[in-house]
Amino acid sequence: MTSKELYKLWLEHAFAAFKLYEQGIMKYAFKIAGERNVLGVMSVESPAVLDTCFAELPLYQKLGDQLHSKFTALRQYEGFASDVSERAGKEARYAEEKSILKKGLFYFLTFTVEYDSAMTQQDLLTVWAEEAKEALDAKKSGVILDLWKVIAERKVLAVVCVQDPAEVDRMSLDLPIMKKWEIKCMWNASQYGR
Repeated sequence: MTSKELYKLWLEHAFAAFKLYEQGIMKYAFKIAGERNVLGVMSVESPAVLDTCFAELPLYQKLGDQLHSKFTALRQYEGFASDVSERAGKEARYAEEKSILKKGLFYFLTFTVEYDSAMTQQDLLTVWAEEAKEALDAKKSGVILDLWKVIAERKVLAVVCVQDPAEVDRMSLDLPIMKKWEIKCMWNASQYGR
């Protein structure tokens, strides 16, 4: 396949993905800068819908098993934050917020939360409830485009939009969960373009 044919195929793929966006299935799609990878967030009623959607995408039809997909079950962070707050005795409830789209540098952050075995689960939930409130306030301000909790893991995924890459470091160091010495929060950032 020539470069021109590949670009044409990518364009067809993008139009097909946009149709999924119009149907409310595709929530976000980012081309990863410098890589042949795409990150997408989809909302489906059943995992079987994913098979149907991907079978109809031009890249999959043309390239078949040369394309590899990885799926991670997520839940909206607002629901998780409400559950954590309730378990921490704070009783805060969070409604899903619409994202504020703006221009800037987009980063996909993966936070993995680990904690010292001497720490109680209640201690972890209390700190995480503080974290959730701050994260959702940042979403309201537009710094965080969206965030999700990975099902059955102590992992949070976020898409942030900043003007300067240094803002990502500053933001992560100011998180309540990073300020508590008992909790280790490892994170990975990938830039996804403008």
